[in-house]
Amino acid sequence: MTGHLILVPTPIGNLGDLTDRAKEALAGADLVACEDTRRTGGLLKHLGIDKPLLRFDDHAGDAAFERLGLELGSDRTVAYCSDAGMPGINDPGFEIARAARAAGAKVTVLPGASAVLLAVVASGLPCHAFSFQGYLPNRCEPRRTLLKKLGAEEETVVVFETPHRIHETLADLEELLPEREVALGRELTKLHETWYRGTPAQVKAQLGREDRGEMVLVLAGASAKRLVTEVEATFEGGLPDWAQTYLAAAREGGMTLREAVKPLAKHLGVSASELYRLASEI
Repeated sequence: MTGHLILVPTPIGNLGDLTDRAKEALAGADLVACEDTRRTGGLLKHLGIDKPLLRFDDHAGDAAFERLGLELGSDRTVAYCSDAGMPGINDPGFEIARAARAAGAKVTVLPGASAVLLAVVASGLPCHAFSFQGYLPNRCEPRRTLLKKLGAEEETVVVFETPHRIHETLADLEELLPEREVALGRELTKLHETWYRGTPAQVKAQLGREDRGEMVLVLAGASAKRLVTEVEATFEGGLPDWAQTYLAAAREGGMTLREAVKPLAKHLGVSASELYRLASEI
């Protein structure tokens, strides 16, 4: 007989995002492994669930692996929770999953909250291809070196950032990639969730001296076209008259709006889909 490991996503800020399957897994587990017993203990108390806890974080020693092996080798069910979000993303979840598979245990991953996916979709930046880099380095030079490398990537890039370091990171981006579009999400899923969008300088100005709440920074890829938000700002909130005249003439000539915006988007250097959205609203 073999045990069963269930990786359980937990809310990243709003307890209402915990799924019924997650609650059932926690209630049915023989043992709950977690990064922080205080944090997960508080979640279990909120749910009215009383389970033994095993601390399994980045510094998990031999004793934690031995306990895990004994539990899974005894046909027992272990649930693993990260501090917040999907286990395995920027936490030791992959280690516990590897250990479980090595022990011949069944491994199940439940769907649920993920700051990475939420941020890349909410950013308004292209999300058909993206990479996630975790937290940026603390030290200045390694951080700047990595930002230069990420700035050359064609796909959208997502990173986690801390409130006490975000101002330094934005200053680095302002110097290294001054025209690149970025989106910064703060307090995701919480009451005061806030988004800041624009160039690094614009986002830094919008953020001000705010230094509270966990943050997710999304950086447009090197191949991303200039978005319509910049065009709107350039023309004070809308398309110029000549562009609207062109679209009207093209429509009268038998072109669909989607067909008409393509050459205009190429001329302006913006995304055709974003221009279509703006033109549809007009």
